[in-house]
Amino acid sequence: MKYQIRPMVIADIGEVVAGEERVFGHSLGFEMLYSDMQLNPYAHYFVLDIDKKVKGYIGVWIEDNAQIINLYVDESVQKMGFGSMLLDFVMNLCIMSRIPVLSLEVRPSNQKAITLYQKHGFVESHIRKNYYSNQEDAIVMIKTFEVEK
Repeated sequence: MKYQIRPMVIADIGEVVAGEERVFGHSLGFEMLYSDMQLNPYAHYFVLDIDKKVKGYIGVWIEDNAQIINLYVDESVQKMGFGSMLLDFVMNLCIMSRIPVLSLEVRPSNQKAITLYQKHGFVESHIRKNYYSNQEDAIVMIKTFEVEK
């Protein structure tokens, strides 16, 4: 098995959307990802490429602080450390970019993700009520970094 984390390209969007739908039952959608990649200078997307197939991705917006937009790992390669690799990759990018805070939203029902984030030092900040389209709340989690100004 050969794997790498590499920048996402437009040709990857279809595989990413299909992967999100498999894992989450829905997707951010082709149009949102495409326009974000083309028009948002703060958007950075990376795919987990395993044997030349997209098996996961992470998206992050980096400006004064950073926010994870989405993260998934295909079920066929879960529990192999790839979620941690993607998260570590983005956390290192934040450190190198001197970003003091990385945040994300997660569904309270997604215990696997919450456990992963807690393992990486994220703590619960607050709840966003009725955040998701099905009216489920979101837990906002943050990770702070010591950065030299």
